[in-house]
Amino acid sequence: MFSLKLVKFSVLVLYVILYTKAKYATKKQTDQIDKLLMYSGWKNLNVVKYVKYNHLKYYLKNLIETPTHRTLCLTKVRTLTIYLGCKYAKVTNNLFLIIINSLKMCTKNKNKNNLFIYTEGFIKIITILIFPIATLMKGAMDALNLIHFLPWTDFKENSCNHYIISPLLNEIKDIFDKLNQRTLSRDDISTYICTFKTIYLFSKNIIEELKYETELYCEFVPYNRNYLWNEWIQEYKAIIKHDKRLDFLKFLTRKFKDYIKTVIIENYFQLGFKFDPITEETFLPLPNELIIQELELKATDEEPPTLLQIETH
Repeated sequence: MFSLKLVKFSVLVLYVILYTKAKYATKKQTDQIDKLLMYSGWKNLNVVKYVKYNHLKYYLKNLIETPTHRTLCLTKVRTLTIYLGCKYAKVTNNLFLIIINSLKMCTKNKNKNNLFIYTEGFIKIITILIFPIATLMKGAMDALNLIHFLPWTDFKENSCNHYIISPLLNEIKDIFDKLNQRTLSRDDISTYICTFKTIYLFSKNIIEELKYETELYCEFVPYNRNYLWNEWIQEYKAIIKHDKRLDFLKFLTRKFKDYIKTVIIENYFQLGFKFDPITEETFLPLPNELIIQELELKATDEEPPTLLQIETH
């Protein structure tokens, strides 16, 4: 009886050992990571001191300079995905803090026409500018994450293997859909009030969730969370000293465009990510592909077609 129990226990231990045996990366996976880290943009992700993963600290400089070994490649994929998530969390935080601060300014001026203009303006900013950058950021994280044989996208959102900020980027798609399903009528001010509150509360929720998620994974270089808003306000004040006709919302829209363009260049193309305009998917460079830095986006002065439905009479 004792020997039978011992045999069963031994089989169980053997099963556990075999089942939990580390899965090593392939040469293709290690080459993909090393190729990606050759892009100059990775050296410029200096807003993060280090990231935390499995109770350990990982520094980007070490990850870049250390050749990727098969035994450590999958951990490297995880930590680089977290680094990317931390950077994109800061970008997202900047965007929605500016929306919150701008909407607060609007509420101080209890003008019905002001409500119309700001609500329409920020729907356009979210649908035409913020939604596309959120799509690119999630695409970059997913492409990197898919190098792992067990990507985080395969886990449920409430599992212990949490995919940093990915659910939040999906929420931006939800607000994008919600805003585009609504019809605003200037004959019915309640449609504007409801949409205005939706944008404000959604933005506050994003900020709160970002704070929680980044505390788990990211150690940022200390910075003022409102630094970008403060810079823009000072710039606007300096401009209107000479041109009092400049509308604040027009100024703000231009600043959003410039900031998002910079993010796409520096934190997407210069990190090696590629975009397929046909499938609208992000993919990684091939190991044997020449490194071509994408320094410019195609500039156009034309406004993209609006997705906003507004009834005017």
